[in-house]
Amino acid sequence: MLEFVNHFLLRNVMQIKEEKLLHVLAIGALLFFIFLTRISHELTSFALPDASLIIFFAVGMLFKSGRLLFLFILTLVFVDSFAIYKESYSEIGLLNLGYLLHLSIYPLAWFVASKIKAGNGRSFSQGVLWVILLGFLISYGSHYYLYILPSNPTYSLMSFLQDNLWAYLPSNIGYALILFIAFMVLNKYGYLGLKVRPH
Repeated sequence: MLEFVNHFLLRNVMQIKEEKLLHVLAIGALLFFIFLTRISHELTSFALPDASLIIFFAVGMLFKSGRLLFLFILTLVFVDSFAIYKESYSEIGLLNLGYLLHLSIYPLAWFVASKIKAGNGRSFSQGVLWVILLGFLISYGSHYYLYILPSNPTYSLMSFLQDNLWAYLPSNIGYALILFIAFMVLNKYGYLGLKVRPH
């Protein structure tokens, strides 16, 4: 009997360690993709589309911790600060209303995703579309009112949004499709023990 209990406890301890390792690897991979796509988007001519919005959506579905949300926001601020320093954008700073409004779309993505039921395709698609559209309106709307309108009052908000929609929408929808497929694989096969958290 004692051997059975020891074997059971050892197996459960190893499983907990494996799950923690998988969570650390998942967090590391998501942070890596923020660095990869955001730095590429800001600092290289190759310019991968920024995947930060959809990555925050993934973090909201996978993890509960607000500390992780804070870690991911700090990562974005760090990468953006690095881009400003590297490109010598003296007129741009991170402590302004436009950047703070832009930054607000990421906790929004995390919050909406944290309310989605795992494996529910309809809930996922509705949530991610709302996040993408609200993210676009908040980010580009704040940029327009704070930077474009003062220098070009004849350029309307609708024209500005129309001019930028197709630079924003396809990449975010593409990243959302990749995320959905990845979550379906995780749910179906329990790949490496990492599962989308149930609600």
